[in-house]
Amino acid sequence: MRFDLIIFDWDGTLMNSVPKIVACMQAAAREAEWGELEVSAIEDIIGLGLPEAIATLCPGIAPAQAETLRQRYSHHFVHQNTTPMPFFDGVEARLARLRARPGQRLAVATGKSRRGLD
Repeated sequence: MRFDLIIFDWDGTLMNSVPKIVACMQAAAREAEWGELEVSAIEDIIGLGLPEAIATLCPGIAPAQAETLRQRYSHHFVHQNTTPMPFFDGVEARLARLRARPGQRLAVATGKSRRGLD
């Protein structure tokens, strides 16, 4: 069976972004004066949009504090944190084979912003 368009999830499917997401969320929570977040709790919210992730991780957080946490997370993820995000083994080669098919289109589904994905 052949599909003209294949859509992939990004985090945890193509790329191992877990260590970077955890590090950025922990730093943002400290800077927003929320306190330390558990690694397992952060791992559980991967795949959610950032507002939903913050609401899940920080129940009862005030809107202003949530906005600070969101801004600091985005800053760390895009500009500051250098934790590598490697593709999982074999992903790059498989994507290259798929892209080489005539008429094949590939896409990514993600809750990240364009800057975050880039």
